[in-house]
Amino acid sequence: MMKYAASGFFLVFGVAALKTVLVVSFVLGTALTNVTTIIGLFALFFALTSGVAYLCMTQLKSLLEAQRKKRLAPGEASPIAKESVVARYAPDWGLSQAEADVAIFVAKGFSNSEVAEMRGCAIATVKSQLGSIYQKSGLGSRYQLISFVTDEVCEMANDRETDDMKRHERVATQKILPLVGRKKSFKSEKLSA
Repeated sequence: MMKYAASGFFLVFGVAALKTVLVVSFVLGTALTNVTTIIGLFALFFALTSGVAYLCMTQLKSLLEAQRKKRLAPGEASPIAKESVVARYAPDWGLSQAEADVAIFVAKGFSNSEVAEMRGCAIATVKSQLGSIYQKSGLGSRYQLISFVTDEVCEMANDRETDDMKRHERVATQKILPLVGRKKSFKSEKLSA
């Protein structure tokens, strides 16, 4: 991180110095050029360039974070599963990868000892991670976590089903079935009546 901060500082410094040289050379001329003017222009350009760099970095950071969340969120290609729900909410809750793994196992109904065995860690570690999960997510117990994840899976399934229904126009059964079969069954119904 320090490397990026130092690189950014030197880049801003260089850009401000270049702007100062260009303004002094082409705009001001030799009559208005003194040390105070040059220092003032450099300070102004350094502040403006720093502000622009800061805004660009914050926008880039938020864009990358949004892309990361979108990549983790289930969409058309991802399955409707408990893993997808935990992956969707893990960044919002601030879960580590280990906590997200534990949340998935618990949502699937595994006990603490089973989770510890599968992850190759102590039961105390799993309990500690569960406490952290509950605190970060605002859920109070493993049952609330299971209920929340299950409700979200059902909601995702309903949303996808609704989207699929909107995308595909319903076709009447008579248009799909062969005419020959329909006529025979229709005639047999008339005869029996």
